[in-house]
Amino acid sequence: MTIRTLLVAIAAGALAPGSASAQLPDWLGQVGVEIRAGVSVGSHSESAAELELAYKPSFDLVVRSEVIPSLWAFGGYYRTAFGCVEGFCLERDITIAGNHGALGVEWVPRSPYLSVGAWLRGGILVGTTRAGTEGEPPDIGIGLDFGAGLDRDFGLWSARPGVSYRYLKANTPSSSAYAIALSAHLGIAIPLGRG
Repeated sequence: MTIRTLLVAIAAGALAPGSASAQLPDWLGQVGVEIRAGVSVGSHSESAAELELAYKPSFDLVVRSEVIPSLWAFGGYYRTAFGCVEGFCLERDITIAGNHGALGVEWVPRSPYLSVGAWLRGGILVGTTRAGTEGEPPDIGIGLDFGAGLDRDFGLWSARPGVSYRYLKANTPSSSAYAIALSAHLGIAIPLGRG
């Protein structure tokens, strides 16, 4: 079972009627699921191209748990993709795509007087990044993710627009490479209750 399949199953089960907070273990704080979708642009070190405005869709699915007030831990699946049209991508319409498991922390300071807050996130990514569909299979590598945005509470859910910077290893058995991705996305966070 892949990380993506596992997380989709967890999210679907958690959102099913009658299955939310009653089944959460007592040691967890507040728990929630966040789904983010948006677009990314980026660069690939081996492409001989700079940062290009060739947008591709990207999405994330994370499960979050409050560790202490305003500090959350998260784990999930990130799919980061962007286009490449210059360098070796010229006239080839290549997509650079990363599939990663993510672990990290998020700081969400909130005023009791405002329904809008901010968030800052940092995490480690483990997975593969591939340029196109041909050639050698990618090696598993470690990457980094940093993001910031707003959190607007609507009661049963919250809207979480934001931006992120991702550093992704893109090695193959015969070459070392990396990719940089900048993303803009809208997240929807759904609380599941407290442990």
